[in-house]
Amino acid sequence: MTESDILPTTRNIPLSVQISEQLRSQICSGNWELGNRIPSEHALVEMTGASRNTVREAIRGLVHAGLLEARPGDGTYVCASSELEVALQRRAAAENVLEIFEAREALELYAARLAAERALPEDVARMARALDRRDAEPDVTKALEHDLDFHLEMFAASGNQLITDIYCSLDRSNTMSIPRGKSEAETRQLFTEPWTDDDPHRQLLAAICDRDPDSAAAAVVNLMDHSRSLFLRSTPK
Repeated sequence: MTESDILPTTRNIPLSVQISEQLRSQICSGNWELGNRIPSEHALVEMTGASRNTVREAIRGLVHAGLLEARPGDGTYVCASSELEVALQRRAAAENVLEIFEAREALELYAARLAAERALPEDVARMARALDRRDAEPDVTKALEHDLDFHLEMFAASGNQLITDIYCSLDRSNTMSIPRGKSEAETRQLFTEPWTDDDPHRQLLAAICDRDPDSAAAAVVNLMDHSRSLFLRSTPK
């Protein structure tokens, strides 16, 4: 955020509200990335030309909205990219995981169809790289991260940012659970089963590459059936 980012103020809108909107813009645009610390209160005072109390009030509003997190003695950090993300995370947290599965499946089915129609060669290449990294990664937790990257790349290829934002707001890691109390070998077998010869991720990638929405949707159904089955087997009765 620089002086050129600051817009002229409007008299009939409180200054703290105007500054809050400009800070929100930095977050939503990605200029201030998720997990990063924002400029200090002193720096923001210099950037905006406002008083310390006004800047503090603007930050407090974004903390209350769930976009920022104040860490005493450390600073203020970005913890969400939009109010939509915050609202959906709170809503999803109130539901059981099986309902999140259903919501995730509905989103993935439509995104897969769109990706099969719209994906560019570079989108397909990024999806393929995510799967290659997943398969080459010996650590199951890290392999799961690459698996999630594949899904995010598929949503990006759909070209619909709103659907992508909604999907990212779901607790996807909860619906791709790693079984507890298992050895590394047992966990990897469960996590990759039955993907050795017929990985639905690869089926999905091939369908998108072939511009085949129906096959892409069918691959998503296979994928979600496996994830749901793995979750149910690894959840204590």
